[in-house]
Amino acid sequence: MAGATPENDNGPTMESISETPPPAVEDYYYPGADQIFSDRGIRLIQGDGNIVLVDCTTDVDVIRVDSVTVGSSCYQVIGERGWLTMEIPRVYLVQADDHNVAGRITVDDEVQAIDLAPGEHTPVGESDDGNPATLIELHAS
Repeated sequence: MAGATPENDNGPTMESISETPPPAVEDYYYPGADQIFSDRGIRLIQGDGNIVLVDCTTDVDVIRVDSVTVGSSCYQVIGERGWLTMEIPRVYLVQADDHNVAGRITVDDEVQAIDLAPGEHTPVGESDDGNPATLIELHAS
């Protein structure tokens, strides 16, 4: 510290501490998640930033999730792989983009895995076994 001498240097001051930026720590929480939930009813929780919510009318290949409750939502995988946790209620169809897509849904409080090859679509929940399903996770590779 400028002007500090050994006899009056007691370490950092509150002023110097407040000038130091906090360390960059990734918490993996989805940015803008509260607004997305408020606007669309889709709860995006955490991810690595490589699967992002996009408009379904985009020209890029997307993962499409169809829900009785919230309609269609689409997700672009940026790069080779990604993961995203979410809560999308009453999902009835999931369609992969050009990645292999693995997901997890809950049906009657039990977690079930779904696996899709590139371009494949899979009926889940009400269109599969008649029971409502909540999509809770996507992984693309």
